[in-house]
Formats: sequence, structure tokens, C-alpha cells
Amino acid sequence: MILAGVCVLTFFVGLGRPALTDSDEAFYAESAREMIERGDWLTPYYNGQPRFEKPVLYYWLVAVTYVAAGPSPGAARFPAALAGVGLVLVTFACARRWYDGSTALLAGLIGATSAGIVAMARQALPDLPLAFFVTLAVWAALVALLEDPHRSPGPRQRRAWLLLAALAAGAAFLVKGPVGPALAALVVLPLAALDWRRHGLPSRATRVDLALAAALFLLVAAPWYAAMAIEHGAGYLERFFLAENLERYASDRYNAPRPPWYYLPIIAGGLLPWSPFMLLWAAAARESWRRRILDQRVLRLAVWAAAPLAFYTLSVGKQPRYILPLLAPLAILLARAVTRALEGTPARRRALATLGAATGAVVMVIGGLVYRARPLLVEWNEPVTLIVALAVFLAGGAVAAFSVGAWRHGPDATARAGVIPTLVAAAAVVMAVGAHLVVLASPGPSPVERMAAMLAVERNAGEPYGRHRVFDRNLVYYMRTAHVELPVLPAAYDFLSSPGRVLCVLRAEDAVRLRQDGLRLQRLAEVRYLNTGSLNLRTLLNPDPQRYLQRVVLVANR
Repeated sequence: MILAGVCVLTFFVGLGRPALTDSDEAFYAESAREMIERGDWLTPYYNGQPRFEKPVLYYWLVAVTYVAAGPSPGAARFPAALAGVGLVLVTFACARRWYDGSTALLAGLIGATSAGIVAMARQALPDLPLAFFVTLAVWAALVALLEDPHRSPGPRQRRAWLLLAALAAGAAFLVKGPVGPALAALVVLPLAALDWRRHGLPSRATRVDLALAAALFLLVAAPWYAAMAIEHGAGYLERFFLAENLERYASDRYNAPRPPWYYLPIIAGGLLPWSPFMLLWAAAARESWRRRILDQRVLRLAVWAAAPLAFYTLSVGKQPRYILPLLAPLAILLARAVTRALEGTPARRRALATLGAATGAVVMVIGGLVYRARPLLVEWNEPVTLIVALAVFLAGGAVAAFSVGAWRHGPDATARAGVIPTLVAAAAVVMAVGAHLVVLASPGPSPVERMAAMLAVERNAGEPYGRHRVFDRNLVYYMRTAHVELPVLPAAYDFLSSPGRVLCVLRAEDAVRLRQDGLRLQRLAEVRYLNTGSLNLRTLLNPDPQRYLQRVVLVANR
């Protein structure tokens, strides 16, 4: 019940806010809407054109939600939020099987409140479903194939676990392509090889079990790809597997190369506000080295996290959200480190309290950054943003105060230290709710919704409209009709030079440049726009309205 309540607060409250802002979010939200509109559940379309870049499962999940509840940002995000709940439950179940109830509950709380999981659960993207399916596949395969002295399943149970792993791997293949089962294999195969070497070749993984698992995987994963090859030709498979997977991994076609250490701060940020507690791992590693004992559960979790990290570190096309499959094993390792500190010596509790104070200080800084960002949050009355900033600041202050109090010696020191994880989780809930209901959202219709409404009023039936460098991919979702993509200013010039009446949404400064180039434009509407999808630490440290607030205009050529 505790985990369910926290998940409701962090994943579902205000799920429809903010408006669709991430450019990739709009791809999935709009493609699912067009899937229903066209009655074509095989080929995804976006803006009236086939979209071959990603497999179909997330589109299906969103489309089914649309059928049940109608198209909306909240409905588009619902499958991702549900995957977040699934990831938390798998994390809880794995920690409970390998450790105990206290570790399991804390691991689940860490998963339900970590910034990376919360953020991705509130975006209509397939990355969190992928992380859920990969995590489920890895855990089920480890239960099925590895020796488990605490709770070894029988032959029937092992087969069921192996089939569950195959089902999850097939779903991962259908939600994001071959990277899903590849990530699971990178974890499971080395651990299975090591376990079999230590315990001998096991009879628990029979050929029949493996054959059934392979058949189930193919039954889930293959039919849609085969249907697409029949519909669009074998060239579709080449384009998808080579261009959209191999080139994305091994070339800089989609983004500039990033350094090998790129994911280290991303992991720390994804685990906020729990990141400072990772320092507890140093003491555990030092003790294991001194005693020359390595807990096999720790080894499995470490490989579970390290294998995907190594895989993506070697890639050229790095993206922050790729590391989501690491967060479940890291949450379990963090939870175990915290519970061991609570059960350990006074020195360990003092170390935990020190890190709790540091965590509280980090949360207080985040509250200060929200306060500092007020010049960018122009759609809100200042008292509202002040309340959010103060709530986050006070939540961090409570964590810091109790952590400092836990330094005291006496019979209540352990009890006070035990409050720290609860307060950290509460502070994370405050940050999540404040961010998604206020900082990233609008009190009324968002700028893109207002622009879509004004465009609908000014646009006569059938008149073309274009978009240049603003409302990237999401304007079409709110317009419900296809637009003309204008990637460069000369393309906007040519479009607005059309003999018939056309409309265009673009930045005010770009409209000025087009006028200077000789176009006679009629200005019809304007909105102020903060692209919350691109907010980052740099923006919060220097919240310059002149730099980050844009004036977006709707113009017509006559």
C-alpha cells in the first residue's frame, strides 16, 4: 500500500500536465492518434507520413488507452506511468527474494521517487516500458537459470520463470528493437556462465525449457516485423535494423559524440535525491576487500548495472534516457547499503546521517533553484512559485535536520536514523509534484494549446500551415491536421511566398528577418513560450528571460 500510494503521487497525479513538450513525446502521442484515425494498426504514421523509426508496441499501448479514454497527453503517458509502477514492483520483488522486506520496501521507494524514473514515467516515450521489460526479463532469467540457495524453484517453476523472461524479452524487442533482448543477454549470459562454472552444468535449464522460451520469444517478437516486411518490402527491415539501430549506436548521425564518462553524472542525476547515499558503497566494498568475501547477490546486481552501462558507454549515439535499465539494480544496492547502515555500528549510522544531511542540502538547493527560476515561470503568479520553492526547501530542511539529530548518542539514535529514508522519499514526492504541476506546467492552456486554438480560428478550411523552429513536433497533435515542416528559414521564405494564402508559426525574430527579406506578412497572434522540455541545470542557474523566453508568432502571407 505504501508503494502504491507513492507511485500514485509521483507517476499519476497531474499526468496530463504539462502539455506535450518533448519533441519525441509528440511523435508517439500523435502517431497513436493517427493510428486510430486511419484504422491502420500495422504501420505507424506521423503528420500523414509513415514512421518507420521505432517498433509498434508503444503506439499500440497508447492507441488502446485512447480508445478507452480519448486522446489526451495523460492518456499518451499512461502506458509509461504504468511501466514505472511495473518497474517499482519488479525492484521490490527482486529485493524481497534476495534480501528481506525492509530492503525491498526501501528499494521500491527509491525506484518510485528517483528523478530519472519519475521524469520518464511522465513522458509518452517507450524508454521506461523498455526498462521495465528488460528488468523483468533479466530478473526472471536469473531466477530460472542461476543457483538460488535461499529459494530455489522446482522444475515447473523454473520453466515458468524462463517463459516469463522470454515473454518480457519479446515485448522489449517489440517496444524498442534488438537493444532490449541484447541488454538482457549482456547481463544474464555472463552471470549464468559464472554460476554454471561454480556449480557445474545445471540440469535446471533443459533443452525443452530453452526451446519453449525461444519459441515464445519469436511468437511475441516476430509477427509484426514480418507483417511490415510483407507490407513495405524487405528494405524496411534493412532500414530499421541497420539505420535505426546499428547506425544510431555506432555513428554520430543522430547526435554528436560524447565522452566516455558521459553517463556518470546522468546516473547521479537519475537517482536524485538518493545519489549521495551511493557513497555507502565505498565502505561496503572496502569491507568485502578486507574480508576477501564477495556476496553473490551484490555481484549479480553489480553486473546487472555494469553491463548496460558498458554497452552504452561504448556507443557513439549516447542519450541520457538509455541508462534507465540500470536504475533497478542500483536501487536495490542502495537500499541494501542503507539498511545495513541502519543495522550496523554507530559509526555506520553516523555515516548514513552525514549523507542524509548532504541529501537534505541538495534538496534545499533545488528549492533555491526553483525560486531563482521565477523570471522564467511567467504564466504563474509569483506566490505560487514561491510556495513550491518553499515547500521543496522545507522538505530538504527536514531531511537535513533529522539527519543532524541522528548524530546524537542514546537509545533513540537508531530510531531517528531510520526516519531519514522516509523523509528523503517524502522530499522526492514534494519535488515531483511541484515540478510537474507548476514548474513544468501552465495554470491554464499551455502556449502550444493557445497557439493551436488561434491557428484554428485564423485558418480557413484546407489552408496549409507550416512550423519553423518552435513547438517541435507537438503543434500537429493539438491541431489534429498535418502541417508543412520548415526546417530552415529559406524553406519558410519559399512557403510564405506561395501564391495562395498560407499560415506559419515561427519565432518573432525569424518573422522580422523574413520581412527584411521582402515578404509582406500579416501578424495574427503571439504567445510567450518557455520550452520546458529543454530545461536543464544551466537554465536554472542563469534564468535569463531574454535568452530562454521566446515570442512565437502566427503570420499569414496575405
